[in-house]
Amino acid sequence: MILHRSITVLGCPPEPAPPPRKVAIVVNPRAWRASTALAELLRRSRLLGLGLPEVLATTPESPGRDQAARAAHRGADLVVAIGGDGTLREVATSLAGTAICLGIIALGSGNVLAYNLGILGHDLADQAAIALTGPRAGLDVGWASCDSAAPQAFLTMAGIGRDASAVARTRGRLKARLGPFAYGLAGLGEALRAAVPMRVQRDDEPARNLMTWTVLAGITPAAPGGILIHPDGLLDDGLLDVLEVPIRHPGQWLPVGWKGISHHRRPVPALRSRQAHRLFVQPAGPQPVQLDGDVFQRVHELRIDLAARALAVRIPPAKVMAAPRRPAG
Repeated sequence: MILHRSITVLGCPPEPAPPPRKVAIVVNPRAWRASTALAELLRRSRLLGLGLPEVLATTPESPGRDQAARAAHRGADLVVAIGGDGTLREVATSLAGTAICLGIIALGSGNVLAYNLGILGHDLADQAAIALTGPRAGLDVGWASCDSAAPQAFLTMAGIGRDASAVARTRGRLKARLGPFAYGLAGLGEALRAAVPMRVQRDDEPARNLMTWTVLAGITPAAPGGILIHPDGLLDDGLLDVLEVPIRHPGQWLPVGWKGISHHRRPVPALRSRQAHRLFVQPAGPQPVQLDGDVFQRVHELRIDLAARALAVRIPPAKVMAAPRRPAG
């Protein structure tokens, strides 16, 4: 079992990965320190004798999916993404279900996947080394279908309702200043809004009608800022961790916030968590959806499926990720 901070994030041990034959780099040039990270990756690749990687820059119109597909078509067996969770999500859409490995240089505002994998605490030089030489783990990939649109991949979590509204309200300038805590600040503005009527179905269970602030389908245990939402979740267990938040009055947020910060495992009435392989959510009226922080407005139906261990990712060695488990309670 692999531990990160106080939580277990992987159920299967990582496998040693052979040196890549051909490396490609997908870089978001607007990311903070993108040029520095790119230079470090090129330097490290040269020192390792891996040759000169192909560098593919994203644009607002083409944020990573097409670049990753191009790299795969040209024979890359390792694609390193430089950027945030949105860039990773786009690249993973093209790599999921293949043998091509993903390397991560975390330069976003949330960096949720990198945080859960123990990558975020390393400097750029170490992140480059992990991306090029780290062991390989297979991670689950969620596929979300909003109405009749084509399925979209996500690697951390998908939310519908007030959670997505809070993400949509988070301004780019605020994210640049506060990082993941900007999402929490935006969430305060949504906390006083009423719960949303939704019809929710997990797997083949009967559908239920409920009032909930959000429905959140998670793959990673921790959310932006390291707040622990799914303490028993694993990134490779083939299960979605489905969270409902039936908030009735503002005072119910106090135990919710304390649970997220303290990581205690006592039940909180305003949080209902179950696991599922599939999820269907139909709000009474159109609601926004967020996938790894990317927002899609006015969605009438959300369907989510999970592909178990569908994405190969380079991660830190186990000794880097190991940490004492926090006592329960």
